[in-house]
Amino acid sequence: MLIKNTLTYITKYFSLFLYKMENLTQRIEEIMSEKQLFRSPDITIQDLAVELATNRFYVSRAINKDFGMSFTQYMNLKRIEFSIQLMKLHPRMKMDEVATECGFVSEKAFFRKFKEIKGDSPRAYVNRDQED
Repeated sequence: MLIKNTLTYITKYFSLFLYKMENLTQRIEEIMSEKQLFRSPDITIQDLAVELATNRFYVSRAINKDFGMSFTQYMNLKRIEFSIQLMKLHPRMKMDEVATECGFVSEKAFFRKFKEIKGDSPRAYVNRDQED
């Protein structure tokens, strides 16, 4: 009887774990969309875990497994995606303002990450995208 109860408990716990991991990815995306935590240059994986009421191990695992990147890479991707929207809405905005609004610590860091992720400078990318 003890073995059966133990196996039942383990099965339920494991099922709950899988359910939480699947939903965690969705919750990460939702909270990023709603609260735009990436806009804070000081955001840590622990901060995100607290927002999600879980631990940093689960958050890290979900981002690595489901998005195929590290937490830092994910934050930078979100920042770059936001910067593109921002530049399209405010084409005259200065690049240092765009960088700050998106959560980058400097304009140089913004340019470096943008080129790394999108393969072009911010303005050239947005101009080319609008022509297409």
